[in-house]
Amino acid sequence: MRDDGTHRVLIMGTPLRFFLSFGEDGTWSPVTDVEFHDAYQESMFDPDALRSNVLCPNRLRAEYETVEGWCWSDGRAAYGLMTLDGRAPQACAGLQSLTHGGEAA
Repeated sequence: MRDDGTHRVLIMGTPLRFFLSFGEDGTWSPVTDVEFHDAYQESMFDPDALRSNVLCPNRLRAEYETVEGWCWSDGRAAYGLMTLDGRAPQACAGLQSLTHGGEAA
């Protein structure tokens, strides 16, 4: 974790940053790549079925990518965003339009 509260991973010289958002307010929180991966894996399964200890695919889940980065949604209120080139979520207009109730273009 850097001094400004963000986490960055370098892959072949490209800085990746990771963010999660829970809820419709669109607030992104910086997270580590491990926290991002854990939330991503959980989004793959139907949350209602998981509460009953049943593994079923989450049919509402979606993934999108642009030149700015990559994002996923659990189809309800959880979103993950991985940005490229060290971008902040606010600098990813294309991905922002796909999250929090937006639609794919």
